[in-house]
Amino acid sequence: MVKDPQRPVPLDEHPLRKRTYRVPTPSIAALRTLVDECLFLYISGALVHGRPRMGKSYAIDFMRHDLERRHPKLSVYKIRCARSQFPSENSFFAALLHAAKHPAQASASKAALRGRLVHKLRQVADARGDDRIVLFVDEAQNLREIEYEWLRDLHDDLENNELRLFTFLVGQAQLLAQKSALQAQDKEQIVARFMVEELAFRGIASAAECTAVLGAYDQGEYPAGSGWSYTRYCVPRAHAAGLRLVESGQRLWAAFEDAHLKAALDGRVEIPMKYFTAAVEAALLLSSGRDSDTLALDAEYWSQMVERSRYVMARHAGRSMLSAITAR
Repeated sequence: MVKDPQRPVPLDEHPLRKRTYRVPTPSIAALRTLVDECLFLYISGALVHGRPRMGKSYAIDFMRHDLERRHPKLSVYKIRCARSQFPSENSFFAALLHAAKHPAQASASKAALRGRLVHKLRQVADARGDDRIVLFVDEAQNLREIEYEWLRDLHDDLENNELRLFTFLVGQAQLLAQKSALQAQDKEQIVARFMVEELAFRGIASAAECTAVLGAYDQGEYPAGSGWSYTRYCVPRAHAAGLRLVESGQRLWAAFEDAHLKAALDGRVEIPMKYFTAAVEAALLLSSGRDSDTLALDAEYWSQMVERSRYVMARHAGRSMLSAITAR
């Protein structure tokens, strides 16, 4: 890419190249509404489920920053649950302490770890001036029943300390089966705390949604308030001539749809964010090297970007893996 002295920062420092930016999607907007509703009505828990690679972890990071921006006094934490053959209460509370940026001694008793966690959360909440604590649990389908019990104990401990814990379980479709199993076992004390609300998290599922997300690249700026949108940064000459990514919404959707149909993939077209953003990033970064007043992102170009995203390759790999598991 030819260096342009007018750009506010070097390309290597831009979030697009570093993949550290976040754009809202329809599912993220639905999650935002759900979180706001839970906080407003003091609903203590919700379950968010979706297929792998749909952008659930991305959505958690988006929501953490969004909540910290809109509610700076709110305490917001995230933990990621690894599948464990033998759940450990020590490890469970040590992970929560780590999320709260508080060291945990491996030799400490589970009671000491739990007490230290409650103390730390109380300390942070007091300093911020808000008694509400939000916890996002990523890969929550890996939680065992006993871990839900430990989470319930934490919920009760915090309530006894006049703190309100809001837990958002984010994971794959197995979460729904776990909820049904807990209900069948009359574990309402768990379901009522953490699984009252449900949200199906989906990928990009229409040309209109595709267009809406592309618009974020035309509007989002870096540095903030600089007037340099992501689109303008990559193709300033084309941008000055009127090019906007939002105008490619139908073409990009058609390219994904065409790739899906030609590869005979199962189900309706639903684009995971991982592959959607990969296609858009490739389009912008590659276009930066051929920026001009007459640059056009036509249907053929978007088809190439969809191929570069590895969408079809990943779907085939996932289908092969599923077939192998079924055959066992």
